[in-house]
Amino acid sequence: MKERFKKNMAEIRAQFGTRSSKVGSYSFILTAVVLAILITVNFALSFLPDSYAQADLTANQLYSISSQSKVMLSSLEDDITIYWIVAAGQEDEYVEKLLHNYEDYSSKVKVEKKDPDLNPDFTNAYTDEEIYNNSVIVECGDRYRYISYEEMYEVSSTDYYSMYSSADEFSGEKLITSAISYCTTEELPVVHVLEGHGEAELSTSFADAIETDNLETESLSLLNGEAVPEDVECILINAPSTDISEEEKDMLIDFLEGGGRVLILSGTNTEDELPNLKAVAEYYGISVLEGVVVEESTDHYIFNMPVILMPEMGSSDITDPLINDNYHVIMPVAKALDVSEPDGDVTVTPLLTSSENSFLKADGYNIETYEKEDGDTQGPLTLAALATKDIDDENQMQFVWIASSVLLDEAYNQYSSDANEDFVLNALEMMCEKDDSVSVRSKSLTNEYLTVSTSSASLIKVVTIGVIPAIYLIVGIGVVVRRKRR
Repeated sequence: MKERFKKNMAEIRAQFGTRSSKVGSYSFILTAVVLAILITVNFALSFLPDSYAQADLTANQLYSISSQSKVMLSSLEDDITIYWIVAAGQEDEYVEKLLHNYEDYSSKVKVEKKDPDLNPDFTNAYTDEEIYNNSVIVECGDRYRYISYEEMYEVSSTDYYSMYSSADEFSGEKLITSAISYCTTEELPVVHVLEGHGEAELSTSFADAIETDNLETESLSLLNGEAVPEDVECILINAPSTDISEEEKDMLIDFLEGGGRVLILSGTNTEDELPNLKAVAEYYGISVLEGVVVEESTDHYIFNMPVILMPEMGSSDITDPLINDNYHVIMPVAKALDVSEPDGDVTVTPLLTSSENSFLKADGYNIETYEKEDGDTQGPLTLAALATKDIDDENQMQFVWIASSVLLDEAYNQYSSDANEDFVLNALEMMCEKDDSVSVRSKSLTNEYLTVSTSSASLIKVVTIGVIPAIYLIVGIGVVVRRKRR
């Protein structure tokens, strides 16, 4: 028995003494060491903030905060508390990552979870709305803003058969950053919207965009007044269908001469020619030309519609953010502006301009052809302009005319990927002297509109439908011919 045991042990030692056994042992030890290192590193990384320990590889950086948010967070002086209203086990992945990023980036931001099942009355002090899991309350001192979970996802597509709606965009960062800015701003700028002349209502999306941008709006009527009220700093006139009175014209000019700011959207529409309103523009070197601008350059219109323009943008505080991010304003059915003869004290800057191949047809909506005819005014044509005049060392008059009544319509704004709204918002922010503007965009969960000119769209069609298949066909024929020759 002892001899057999000794023999077995000798055989085992002999097996482990072979070269293959030694290599296997070394491999096992090395694998164990590497595994131990990985476990240790992974454990250590769990204590690091998500922004350092995890990489966001999504196309739209869904799990990251943008540079605009980081700039605002870096300048925070007051403590911010973000209450995350969510029941255990029902955390939304995007919201959770986003809130962790805010907390990791700034020591001034603290995120607190509040389970609505354990704290059913917690939200009563902030809102009387129905509370959904993953909703958020941003608080700083006495100011707060409630953000419903429903608002974080923008739904615009529905399956016809199943009636299932899918979210297209995630707006969590845009809303939370805006809420932080709101809570840390003592007094919000006010945009006064003129009424009494059949002005078009602001679209729902633009009204929401103004609120998100922390601008307040108030209605303004000048029909019974003798002057623009002293507390008014910025006036928005959106697509009036009837003209202002002589008295209102004088009030607006007096307001501007005192350093006021006015933004007007008015183009080819069913409205009158609006001589008094146009006289305000002419006072500052901007003449409104009746008609509709037609483009012949396929690089400057879309959808094969020469009156749905994609104009060039001139450099200014209003347009530079859009130019830098490669966005295009879509300008449908526009008039033209003559900015050739401003007064010496007035500086006029063209903001949007059509191409040299464009022209103005005086018939407006009654045009019967997109072809150039005798009497049409040749381009390039100014479609939106900014007039400025220094009143004194501290005050500057600012006047913007955008020669399209439907620039802010939902459809055209969507085609521009919100560039139309941003264009007008940038102008209002400049006029309100809003330095801490929040321009965080919603992040697409599916797709974003690609704004391309008609010529580019035609080139893409030719390449994808003609050139690429032709290349495959030629290569295939060549391969077949070579094989037959063999």
